[in-house]
Amino acid sequence: MQTSKPDLPNPLIQNLSEVAASAFKELESTKLDLKEKEMQLREIAEISNQKINAAAKLNHDLQGKVELLQDLSQRLEEQNDELNRRNQEMQIKEKTYNNLNQELRAELEKVTVKEKELEIREQYLEKMVDEKSQQLSRSEKMATIGELTSRLAHDLRNPLSVIKTTHGIMKTKPNMKIEERLQYNGRIDRAILRIVHLVDDVLDYVRVTELNLQKVSLRAVVESAIDSIVKPSDINISRPEKDVNINCDYRKLEAVFANLITNAIQAMNEDGDIIIRITDKNDKALIEFEDTGPGISDSIASQIFDPMFTTKSYGTGLGLSICKSIVEKHGGDITLSSNPTTFRITLPKNL
Repeated sequence: MQTSKPDLPNPLIQNLSEVAASAFKELESTKLDLKEKEMQLREIAEISNQKINAAAKLNHDLQGKVELLQDLSQRLEEQNDELNRRNQEMQIKEKTYNNLNQELRAELEKVTVKEKELEIREQYLEKMVDEKSQQLSRSEKMATIGELTSRLAHDLRNPLSVIKTTHGIMKTKPNMKIEERLQYNGRIDRAILRIVHLVDDVLDYVRVTELNLQKVSLRAVVESAIDSIVKPSDINISRPEKDVNINCDYRKLEAVFANLITNAIQAMNEDGDIIIRITDKNDKALIEFEDTGPGISDSIASQIFDPMFTTKSYGTGLGLSICKSIVEKHGGDITLSSNPTTFRITLPKNL
């Protein structure tokens, strides 16, 4: 059986339509609001996520920094512990140093006392050394005088004996021939000359005289020295070719050169050559006396300039010592070399 719907009045239907339309409209508006709210919520959620991510990153960074700070703090603690340990060591060392310092001060005081004692002892020893040196010097002088006196007495005995013997013979022969008398007189004259030479050597050695300096030619001094000696006929003297002018004591250098030439003649047994050279050495002059004699051994050469040293059976042994003294007074030096035997004298030009 089919039921029929009741018929509604038109105004009601219209109202219902309006209500439905209004509800539908509100529903649409609500949907739009919901969509808008949803979009806002999504934006808020996205912003929140971004902030959460930023916060997470910041938290991660802060965590890394915290770990770094913790690591630094641990290192600082370790370093602090190390510093404390070193500080304790330094305190121990300082204490040890202070103890050592006190000990050193005590030792220094002892050393100071010892130094004073040593200084007093040194002064005493210096005084004793001076006294002993003076005694030794006096003893050496007395020994030198004794040796020189003994040598001189020995060397004077022979010429005095010759004079005495010759004079005795001449007294026993008052009517002696002239030729024989001249021969005996010559013997006496040579003995007297020998005595004079010995005495002059001693006087030259002990006498202190000033140099008489003048500008002279060295070659002229050499020529004068050669002319002052007796040269055997078998001796050839090669005179210097060059010349140098120097300030010197002419007579003293002449005596030096004459002595060297005479020694060379005696060493060659009056047969051989003597070569004399003069060389200009800027502010100095070199004079060399070379001979063809047998030479001088090293053992003798080291003593050749010592006072009273001689290889001869006669003479005072003062000749070369006097030569050395004269050369040194001129500010020069004299040396000897062998093979061939050569005396070298170096002298300043402007003394």
